[in-house]
Amino acid sequence: MSSSGLLKIAVIVIIVGLTLAVLAAIFIILNLRNQPAALQLGKENAGMINMEDQDQNKYVNAKQVTAGVGDGYRSIESSSSSVAQATRRGGADHGKLLFVRDDRERFDLQDLLRASAEILGSGSFGSSYKATILSNAVVVKRYKHMNNVGREEFHEHMRRLGRLTHPNLLPLVAYYYRKEEKLLISDFVDNGSLASHLHGNHNLEEAGLDWATRLKIIRGIARGLSYLYTSLPNVLAAHGHLKSSNVLLDESMEPLLTDYGLSPVANLEQGQSLMMAYKSPEYAQMGRITKKTDVWSFGIVILEMLTGRFPENYLTRNHDPKADLAAWVNNMIKEKKTPLVFDPELGRARESSKGELLKMLKIALSCCEEDVDRRLDLNQVAAEIEDLNDEDLSDDDDDDDDFNFSPTSRHIHIAV
Repeated sequence: MSSSGLLKIAVIVIIVGLTLAVLAAIFIILNLRNQPAALQLGKENAGMINMEDQDQNKYVNAKQVTAGVGDGYRSIESSSSSVAQATRRGGADHGKLLFVRDDRERFDLQDLLRASAEILGSGSFGSSYKATILSNAVVVKRYKHMNNVGREEFHEHMRRLGRLTHPNLLPLVAYYYRKEEKLLISDFVDNGSLASHLHGNHNLEEAGLDWATRLKIIRGIARGLSYLYTSLPNVLAAHGHLKSSNVLLDESMEPLLTDYGLSPVANLEQGQSLMMAYKSPEYAQMGRITKKTDVWSFGIVILEMLTGRFPENYLTRNHDPKADLAAWVNNMIKEKKTPLVFDPELGRARESSKGELLKMLKIALSCCEEDVDRRLDLNQVAAEIEDLNDEDLSDDDDDDDDFNFSPTSRHIHIAV
């Protein structure tokens, strides 16, 4: 065989070999990407979950992107517990997983790190992962911006949160402390968040939330907030980061508040740019939050549930009147377009429950009053929501003529 023939054969062999090598590399990469990730401690970043943060939330197939983590956890009914065992001498040593409840099966940090993990999403303060440990599913939230207080004060605040027990709060189960970052562990709720139910793709098999369910959720949120303010009297914004992606729904569609009580330990710089409390009108106007700040956030959530619109308030860094759901509702009422405010997915309820809808719209706008002195306080809001009764309202309460302006307020008062 001639030398040119041998050269051609050699070239062909090399090309085939390179092609096979490339195909093998692609196969290995795809195989690794499809395997569940593991929680690991890196040598250079001990205490960190070695996963690439992703700005996504696989549990929200939303019409618009929802900023936040916390979708898709499973609820486990909790009972009151003591934290004495978790905080006895040596219990708060560096590198240990600290439990704040006695009604959960215990596991240690190594169990957590060895568990397979599924990325749920990445949001304002960090990333969220689902891990299965000892046949139980838990959620691990990784926070990088929680150095506003010292170590002992942080431990004390976590113990305080661990003592909270209410049907409308997702309980904190355990936490891990490291100066650079913190891990907070809670139960997994697989029914998703309020945001996913409101903004996900709906069809005949998976319809949107009906009005009775939305009213139940609103009442549950109000009860959970009332409990928080009773239990954390020294915290100005007892929740501090209330939005629809931080409201989970259990199998009975009962709301469970998450990411509450973190404002005292969050770094102020990050809190000012990320937390809902710092996106309130009063913070934009006066540079401070108040006991009524969570009421404003609650009002935005109620309007989101009534209108079905994703609030731009969640996406802005500061309060922006041009990107304010309450301002849009007020403009619609001013233009005599009140019927167009309500979510079309409410269906016939827009007629059969119009009295309740209008009353709730009035409550929501009162919550969103920019003048803090004129805004309802939480006790008033909770009482009005509990007392809401369609039978007490007139059938023609949805006439545009019943929406009247207050000469001293930017917001609209609804005559019912």
